[in-house]
Amino acid sequence: MTFDVTVWGLAFFWGAVLGVFYFGGLWVTLKMMPRKQRPKSWLAVSYVVRVAGALAGFWVALQRGPGAFLFTFLAFFGVRIILTRTLGHKRAEKHHAAQS
Repeated sequence: MTFDVTVWGLAFFWGAVLGVFYFGGLWVTLKMMPRKQRPKSWLAVSYVVRVAGALAGFWVALQRGPGAFLFTFLAFFGVRIILTRTLGHKRAEKHHAAQS
């Protein structure tokens, strides 16, 4: 494994893009489910699209080597943590405001 900052930086960016696609898509899916006539179908289609996209993205990263895959993986789950804290925090604030 060679030390290539450019490839690893691009891999980290790619992981962030994949994370926003996957976890942002999950957030949109759950937000729109109450408005759908067939929410289970909506959830299933969303899941298949998100998983297929994430797996394809990870496969592309793996073609660049294990280091690129690792940075992609770290950024992917880093986005999960960031989105959970920011979007979850907003929801918790709304919930507390409604109870007051």
